[in-house]
Amino acid sequence: MAGATERCSARCTNAQRKPAAMNRPRPLARVLLRRIAVWYLLFAVAVTGTQLYIEYRNIRQDVVQTLDALARTFTPGVAAALWDYQEDLLKSLARGIGEHTLVVAVDISDLHGRINAHYRTTPDETVAENLTVQQPLYHRFEDGQQEALGTLRIASSTSRVLAQLRSVALSAGLFIAAQLLFLGVALALLARLLVVEPLTRFSEQVSHLKTGEEQQIDLGATPISEIATLQQGFNQLLQRVAESHQAITTTNASLERRIAERTRNLDERNRELRREHELTLALVRSIPGFVCVISSNGAILLANAAANRLLGSPGVALVGQNWALLPTLAAPDHPLHDLMHQAQINGQGNAQATFTATTGPAQTYQFEALRIGQGSDARIIMVGVDISAQQEQKLLLQHLAFHDRLTGLPNRALLLEHLDNTLRSTRYQQQPFALAFIDLDQFKPINDSAGHEAGDAVLQEIASRLRQCVREQDLVSRHGGDEFVLLLHSPAQGLPRIAYAILEAITQPIHWQGARFQVSASIGFALFPRDGTSPQQLLDAADAAMYRAKQAGRNRADFGSAPLLAAQ
Repeated sequence: MAGATERCSARCTNAQRKPAAMNRPRPLARVLLRRIAVWYLLFAVAVTGTQLYIEYRNIRQDVVQTLDALARTFTPGVAAALWDYQEDLLKSLARGIGEHTLVVAVDISDLHGRINAHYRTTPDETVAENLTVQQPLYHRFEDGQQEALGTLRIASSTSRVLAQLRSVALSAGLFIAAQLLFLGVALALLARLLVVEPLTRFSEQVSHLKTGEEQQIDLGATPISEIATLQQGFNQLLQRVAESHQAITTTNASLERRIAERTRNLDERNRELRREHELTLALVRSIPGFVCVISSNGAILLANAAANRLLGSPGVALVGQNWALLPTLAAPDHPLHDLMHQAQINGQGNAQATFTATTGPAQTYQFEALRIGQGSDARIIMVGVDISAQQEQKLLLQHLAFHDRLTGLPNRALLLEHLDNTLRSTRYQQQPFALAFIDLDQFKPINDSAGHEAGDAVLQEIASRLRQCVREQDLVSRHGGDEFVLLLHSPAQGLPRIAYAILEAITQPIHWQGARFQVSASIGFALFPRDGTSPQQLLDAADAAMYRAKQAGRNRADFGSAPLLAAQ
């Protein structure tokens, strides 16, 4: 039993000694030499890798230059064979080029991209795009002119470059390793001579000081100024420690008195802040607009009645919820999410959002957000004002500015805007579209005989019929008076059918308050890009075609070209 106790005690003693041995300071020479060896190894690897990378890039450049020279050499023969279309000769030339040690693939193609000759040295070897050269092929005539025939493409692979690199890597690596080894040994010897030996002597003096009774280091005269400075600074530190202890005792008593006074002041300030906070809450709750305060992590700290009405859920308080998880803001593209992001990044932002109520009309709010503070202490104050009435007035004014009040059709301004946008979108594709300029025949007598109220009723009916004659993507506008302009996204072959439908619809009788009216129309077509490439050119061309139709007898359409009339 006693033996077991002794063994247990020995194991516990060894276990306690192991951490102490692991944490025991090691000699400076060993630590410094180990650090130098590690940094030397890292430096050697970096230098060797850099040298090999430079050699690799040089070899890649040499390979590309060799492929380019090879392509220029074979270009005349390949061009002559391609001009005469000698397929066997092209394949023979491709095979001859491919016999070069750096070549992996050879392609000879014509102007249409068809491969006339192809050669691969190794089927499973991958071609590197940055190790590929292309040489255009031309046939030169006796008068000096030339005609493009196709392209000669010669490609190599990374494996060919690595094969070249291996031949130089060994010699370069040995040379660099020898240089770095010499540099490492020199640095180690220099460090031992200038740093390790002086500090070892100083360490011995410090160890003797620990066993003595005096509280100062006395090394005597030393030839090393750094050690003398270290000795002097250490002795001054011991003296300052004693002086500081006395000063700390005196200062502690003074600090205790100041802390007690500061505590009383803070208690009074806290009471004042609590009263100001209660006043602020009452003020915010009384504001009719939207007010909400959010913390940096998205927690809602304060929300008035308007905020709860817009964003809250029935029976659930808004305060305490997370802004990003509110059901009313579930849409990821909701404007208030972007407003929150603006405030977090830029410190402020503004946005406009519309809320649809279960009962009553939708409400539009203008929001502004301001960030106060930084980091985790930041707060975002968001306020909003109901601008539903202003928004409805703005939309009404915008509609009246771009639509005819009598017929509800787009007016000339909106037509020009749509026409300009269409021209920009089709300028590069050159997709044709058409303008139809319509002028009503015998409309003025209706105004003169039945009055302007009857004329307005006729114009409203004609506008309704024109909408039914075109597709949804086409635009029907009132140009003024009894003139209408249609923007048609239809091919030229379909214009006669549209013209016939419009003429047929307009000539149908119109009944109004017991009276019967009947009008016809003269239509002029202008086609992009045939008749113009600007809005005014197309309108002038369509207007001129309309007048030709009116001069030809009215109730007809003029398409502006004989081939198009034939399509009718």
